Amino acid sequence: MFKWICLVTAIIFLGAVGWMINDVRQEIRRSIQEVHETGLTINEQLPPVVDKIRNSADVISESLPEVVERIKKSTETLAELAEDIRQLKELVGVSNTARDKSLVAYADSVLDTIDASKGSIGLKKTFGGSGLKNVLPAREWVVGARKEALFLTVVAKSKQELLTRLVENKFGSHWYIQLENQNPVDLIDWLKANHVATGEL
Repeated sequence: MFKWICLVTAIIFLGAVGWMINDVRQEIRRSIQEVHETGLTINEQLPPVVDKIRNSADVISESLPEVVERIKKSTETLAELAEDIRQLKELVGVSNTARDKSLVAYADSVLDTIDASKGSIGLKKTFGGSGLKNVLPAREWVVGARKEALFLTVVAKSKQELLTRLVENKFGSHWYIQLENQNPVDLIDWLKANHVATGEL
């Protein structure tokens, strides 16, 4: 972010200097046109041209401290804004550390694989009994999981972190998948066996 602040400051400064130089250039051009129009010699016209250039230089000298002060204030404002943005990113869990750029594609691929399984997703019963509780068809579960995956693609730093958080509910219990006429399997184990990118993690 600092490099962008420096760039903006440099652009503002160069713009101010360019405007001042352009003003002097236009003043000289007007003076030369007056020489041609009035028929006066350069020697006759030179003192007024010099006076105009001197006046322009005085204006530049007077204006420069104010321009520099404005640039300084703009830089300070931009620095404060950059710090606010950094703090907001930390507040929502967005780190400045490098993230895996392919997280979105990976999350989408994982959920597509679960959706295509045509199985059911649920939690393992805690107190005795076999089977699953809170069961949903995989397709319905994936609809809800996509919302969570969208958030995870922003805050997770790696595919492994995204996967770990996706295969657990908000209380940290593992999701299980059950295909027709088969026993429930921990979702993460099933993905490792049936999803190539997960198996390679």
